[in-house]
Amino acid sequence: MKIRRMQKDDIDTVVKLEKQIFPDPWSRTSFEYEIFHNSFSIPLILEHLNEIYGYAIVWKIYEEFHIANFAIRPDQQGKKLGNYFLEKILELHDDASYALLEVRESNFRAIRLYQKFGFRTIMKRLKYYRNGETALVMQKIFLKSEESQKPETLPGKNSDD
Repeated sequence: MKIRRMQKDDIDTVVKLEKQIFPDPWSRTSFEYEIFHNSFSIPLILEHLNEIYGYAIVWKIYEEFHIANFAIRPDQQGKKLGNYFLEKILELHDDASYALLEVRESNFRAIRLYQKFGFRTIMKRLKYYRNGETALVMQKIFLKSEESQKPETLPGKNSDD
């Protein structure tokens, strides 16, 4: 498995998959914008033997790491590729404080995957999707390495005592 940046030549396949996977698919124009014009965007492809197995659009906007689109090809779902791809995507968060995403309230498989990686529902967006379905807004807080490595001290205690 290889993860690489999405290219113009990937758009036809990605748009075809998008239409198979999502009831409200992104348009060709949306993917073109992410590749060529959005300076906050990281458009990614999960590839094996020159075949696209998944794709994602991630936005790094200051302290936010927003997973705007995440998909695994239907015939490859249930093979732990979503776990692998999401793990690798989250490693790209750099100095972001948190990750955010929206997911259909009915997409139990995706919700379980996100929960497994530490995402928690923080709110709902009613009628978020064109068909009127509600979106769950899920967030994962990233611990800063310096914060997670600080020894805990009790108030009033001095380690020099």
